[in-house]
Amino acid sequence: PDRFTLLELQRTVEALAGVRLHKQNFRRLVERSGLVEGTGERADSRGGRPPELFRYRPEVQLERPRPGVGQPYR
Repeated sequence: PDRFTLLELQRTVEALAGVRLHKQNFRRLVERSGLVEGTGERADSRGGRPPELFRYRPEVQLERPRPGVGQPYR
C-alpha cells in the first residue's frame, strides 16, 4: 500500500523474516533509517489515539548506493 502504519510495516517484516520484533526497537530502527516518512495523516481507529500513517521515501534510492555495488576506489 502507499500508506501504512508502523505496526503494519512491522508485521510485514516479521512475516518475511520469520521472527518477532520488539515494537520500540523496530520503531527506532525505522525512524533512524530514513526509509519512511510520516504523511501527517492518521489511520481510522476504533478506539484510542489513531496511529500515524507513513509512506516509503522513493528518493532514498538516490541518496544511498545500491546494495552490492561498492564505491569506486581513488
